[in-house]
Amino acid sequence: MNSEVPRRHPALPKTGIFPISSLYVHIPLCAGRCSYCDFFSLSAEDDPQLFLRGYEISYVDAVLEQTRRWSEEFNAGPFSTIYIGGGTPSVLSVEVLERLLRELAPYAASGCEWTIEANPESVHRPLLDMLARTKVTRISLGVQTLSREEWPVIRRIGSVEDSKRAIALIREYPFELSVDMLAGIPRPRRRTDTGKDMLLDSLEYLAERVGHISLYDLTLEEDTPLQHQVARGELLPQSADEMAEVRDAANALLAGYGLQRYEVSNYARPGHECRHNVAYWNMEPYLGVGSGAVSTVQYADSERKRMLGGMVRITGGKDLTGYTAESTKIPPEVEYIDRKTALFEFLMMGFRTACGVDTERISSLFGVDVTQSIPSALARWESEIVRRDHHIALQARSFDILNRFLVECLEELE
Repeated sequence: MNSEVPRRHPALPKTGIFPISSLYVHIPLCAGRCSYCDFFSLSAEDDPQLFLRGYEISYVDAVLEQTRRWSEEFNAGPFSTIYIGGGTPSVLSVEVLERLLRELAPYAASGCEWTIEANPESVHRPLLDMLARTKVTRISLGVQTLSREEWPVIRRIGSVEDSKRAIALIREYPFELSVDMLAGIPRPRRRTDTGKDMLLDSLEYLAERVGHISLYDLTLEEDTPLQHQVARGELLPQSADEMAEVRDAANALLAGYGLQRYEVSNYARPGHECRHNVAYWNMEPYLGVGSGAVSTVQYADSERKRMLGGMVRITGGKDLTGYTAESTKIPPEVEYIDRKTALFEFLMMGFRTACGVDTERISSLFGVDVTQSIPSALARWESEIVRRDHHIALQARSFDILNRFLVECLEELE
């Protein structure tokens, strides 16, 4: 393995790097591929060799070496959040996954939130026993639906029964449990319902058992099997009005169980929020390791002036063979994000959350007053805005106008 890294990549700024305290680790392996997914992952159908123990070990070796070298290169760590995602990290053998977690432990700060993604069919007691011996604090379980009618539409591995079994098993352990769900799964032509009742039944089942639910609107990504089925007319997507009705009903149900909508797609009981995701939404810099992982690094305006000069986004290559051979190499395609674009990203991500945009932090990093930067947008939507302390936020009930509001913000910034 080639571990040589240039001390300063020619595309990277020469000024100081803001400290990075979040680490994302990408494991791009899945037991099977869902019909809606366009994330970078490979399954046993793509290449059975990837699931042999020897390859798993070589991939984990590459991840650990990249973590070591990039932590030095980018002023990263100790990490207050570590998130192992995919793909499906739980498809790794228990022994190899335990080694990854054990050797990442020295990079973690005291009180670090450790999250690992898993799919229900891969959850079993030996896996959970191992995770309980490590520093893992949270399991993010990809359920997506608890409807037997919808399960075959999205072509999930396993079954609804596997999902319920996995939830019950995880609850025997002291982990935080997050569950991912999808709203707006297309329906076969023969069905006349909108799927609302099926989703609400699923959410009620979960709300009685877990402290965190992510409810994402399904997007028909280009060139996925699901998108092709919709294009051929085999499946019917939900309309915007149907989706709005479903979301309103879901909001009311989850609120009734004490799960607060703290971000556009995320609900949690107080104290059960995912700190790693909050760091993303707060536009904290983060390091991404693994094939296909993304890093966002923030640079100071100058060595003397600690305002934000700009950001660099690094996306790892999606060639597993190339990655394991040169995992520490910084790819030549580095995206530079200037101050104006960075400011919009800060606003865009901040307004996704119930907490909203931190005006003092924006002032410190950009030297601007948010109220002076987007006065017309704020005035137009004043009835939907909440101001508390030094934060400006959309009311949670107004998240549905987010896109329109952000378009006006962008137009004003330009």
